[in-house]
Amino acid sequence: MSRALILMYHIIDEPQAEIERKYCCAPDRFAEQMRWLRSSGRRLLGLDELADCIDRRTPVEDGSVAVTFDDGFDITVRNALPVLSMHRIPAAMFLLSDRFGASNDWMEGRGFPRRPLLSAGAAQELLAAGVTIGSHTRTHPRLPEIEDARIDDEIRGSKASLEDRIGRAVNHFAYPYGRYDERAREAVHRAGYRTACSTRSGFNRLDEDRFTLRRIEVFGSDSLAAFRRKLRFGVNDPSLLVPVRYYASRVAARLGMG
Repeated sequence: MSRALILMYHIIDEPQAEIERKYCCAPDRFAEQMRWLRSSGRRLLGLDELADCIDRRTPVEDGSVAVTFDDGFDITVRNALPVLSMHRIPAAMFLLSDRFGASNDWMEGRGFPRRPLLSAGAAQELLAAGVTIGSHTRTHPRLPEIEDARIDDEIRGSKASLEDRIGRAVNHFAYPYGRYDERAREAVHRAGYRTACSTRSGFNRLDEDRFTLRRIEVFGSDSLAAFRRKLRFGVNDPSLLVPVRYYASRVAARLGMG
């Protein structure tokens, strides 16, 4: 792997409240981003292909991109799946094994609107369209804050439950809130996942820990120009200062070498 990027989305919809604006990518903006990705010449790959590269220690094309979604919001089927299918873009959806057909109840206490999650039937629709299903635990806890036995159940148990529901191997995991500790990482390893995704930003290189892969979060406010900067520099910060700082550091490094 040279430098692969993993994108992270949550809700492909217009925001229903100000508090969720950051996590909502409007459908037309998502379509614009996917259209640009397909036309950009970048390699678009799934998590299984990325895991194969890690296993074999073989590089992928620099700047390759994988697309992922967290939480399993039902709106994804209507607003994202047709776009992914149109542009033949592989993607992965991280689901909560104990929340099929339920809602985002872990968010409601913080003032987020109630939104439905995928039913088991909708998950099968995603599978039929080629979307990879991964685990996001059973109930979306903050893993570093719970006891060892529950960590194991949330990680290993969710894998077994999802596999029973969808009839497919579940090989990929995403830490809720991006939070993990060594206990959670080891539980992911023991459970037999091939990869696990964090929310740390940056590129994934060949020596990256497969159980703490980096992702770039796409915000609802990201224009296409900001989206392209995120992919160019591997950062969550899309501001125009990013390329300025980047090229300034390159110049400083060259002057130092001289």
